[in-house]
Amino acid sequence: MAIAIFALPAASLANTYHFVDTSGDLQSINADSSNRALATAPELGVHSGVVLISEGGIGGAALPDDNTSTHSSSDNYYQFINTSGDIQGLWASSPSIALNTAYQLGIHSGVVLVD
Repeated sequence: MAIAIFALPAASLANTYHFVDTSGDLQSINADSSNRALATAPELGVHSGVVLISEGGIGGAALPDDNTSTHSSSDNYYQFINTSGDIQGLWASSPSIALNTAYQLGIHSGVVLVD
């Protein structure tokens, strides 16, 4: 009796990360770890890090939503990784202001606009 073994493609079990490229566009990459995503992200922006979007093709990462902050209607919500490795968020009128005002911004983190 023959036994068939089906292998899933490696990318289907990889995590999906978002990052900002050198043109300022949001891009995605599949990698088995955040370190691998940082090392292999094509044209990674100088202030960009990577943000976990989904784990192993199984679902999305739960990103915290801070709706308790006061902000103007022209502000956008950005998220970043702080020095403790936690996802944090802030409201700002531009990505550069978000980057400059992110409290305890992690060394490899950038800011990502969140819907």
